Amino acid sequence: MSTNQPLPRIAVHSLTGCAGELLVILENLDKLLPFVHVTSFPFAQGKNEIRPVDITFVEGSVSQPHDLEKLTELRANTRWLVAVGNCAVWGCVQRAGCNHCSVQKMIDAVYGTNSPIEALPAAPLDHYVPVDVKLSGCPIDATQFLAVTANLLRDHLPYVTHKPVCLECKLKENGCVLIEKNLPCLGPVTAAGCGALCPSVGAACYGCWGPCEEPQMEAMATILSEKGYQLDEVLGRLQAFGAPKELFVRLEKS
Repeated sequence: MSTNQPLPRIAVHSLTGCAGELLVILENLDKLLPFVHVTSFPFAQGKNEIRPVDITFVEGSVSQPHDLEKLTELRANTRWLVAVGNCAVWGCVQRAGCNHCSVQKMIDAVYGTNSPIEALPAAPLDHYVPVDVKLSGCPIDATQFLAVTANLLRDHLPYVTHKPVCLECKLKENGCVLIEKNLPCLGPVTAAGCGALCPSVGAACYGCWGPCEEPQMEAMATILSEKGYQLDEVLGRLQAFGAPKELFVRLEKS
């Protein structure tokens, strides 16, 4: 990169979320600073104004009216918009709650009736605006984040795998906890990217990366029910991180 050219500008912004993704990015920001100029970063800078940039990373779901206003402005001021983390990609636990109860009922239960609190049904970013790259995870994987950023800085849309976690288990030669330990592992229907963290230590995958491509939900439910797990428990685990309810319609009718 020529020293006469300005550094690419990136921004990091937060909506409604736990900020776990911000910590991952912050811990790895030193690897990017020689190559980019950071215009905005929550907790790390005093002012976080929205201005035109090359790449914007957004964590958190759209759960409040001001989230939507901010997201719309961010989309209009960036070339690439990257949804980071399950809140931004799937809606996460906020969306899971909305699958079972209306927003107004939740507001009334927590704040009382006639509360001035305003909220929207929690939704991922692409429910409202075009998203260029989706990085699942709760939180995201640092290596994947750096690889995606490197590709975008070269004006290339990166490939982000949505193959199941089972693929990563095979590559690491892990024993299958679903078959060998009869654990309720969701690896067959969960997107890879975590490096099979849980199965690698003998624990069941609980779906924190969101659904893989074309998840075989019926087969997953059949296998788990054969092992003694109830359908409600299976659905609860699958929806805990905001996986779309549409995936489970046929299961609930079966």
